[in-house]
Amino acid sequence: MEDNSAPLRLSSRALSADPSAIHLVEHKERLEAAVLRQDVPLCLDVSKAFLESIFKTILNDRVGEEELPSEFYPLFRKVKDEVPFNHNDTANNLIGRLAGSLVNVVAELRNNFGAASHGDDGYHENPIDASSADFVMSSVDGLAALVYSKHKNTIVPERATRINYQDFSEFNDWLDEQGEDYEIVVGEDTVFRYTASQVLYEQDISAYQEMLIQYMANEEGEVEGEQYDS
Repeated sequence: MEDNSAPLRLSSRALSADPSAIHLVEHKERLEAAVLRQDVPLCLDVSKAFLESIFKTILNDRVGEEELPSEFYPLFRKVKDEVPFNHNDTANNLIGRLAGSLVNVVAELRNNFGAASHGDDGYHENPIDASSADFVMSSVDGLAALVYSKHKNTIVPERATRINYQDFSEFNDWLDEQGEDYEIVVGEDTVFRYTASQVLYEQDISAYQEMLIQYMANEEGEVEGEQYDS
């Protein structure tokens, strides 16, 4: 496997806007470390775990933890039901089928050739070579980036069971314009500043979500009014 500074380039870009998903970022970094060490069996193990974390994060955002399937492929199937991969029905179906095939193959590769799946003879040589592992890792990188970015771009607050502050920058800016920043002074030289949106999100997320839904409804109404006027 080639020694690249960012082996999971697409996933890194997709997750860069969501630094608070620490466990997900840790999984990505763990997989990148395995790639850079050229540890093929560990790459296969962690690639499945990384995709599983992606799927669980998406579903926790959209449907809640109580509705999470326990098995790997049913997790993906639930994600496919919740997240549109493409606005065109035919393209959405084809991309979903391709993604589903990859999910199945990643699970089989991990079960047959992963580091933690089973013990082998001391002279066993893993048949998955570096170039094959590169192909698998690139495919996992692409799938993880696709589903996570599509999730972030299509989630709506009125359906979400969990919302993330950094996903609604325009609303946060609007809310900050309505109120003043808050300051907490610690000692003589340390001052912590919090915006109105940060305080509301941290202290009363239900009120934050209600205001967000109303804000988006007003924005949609203004856009529709402009289209009608034109």
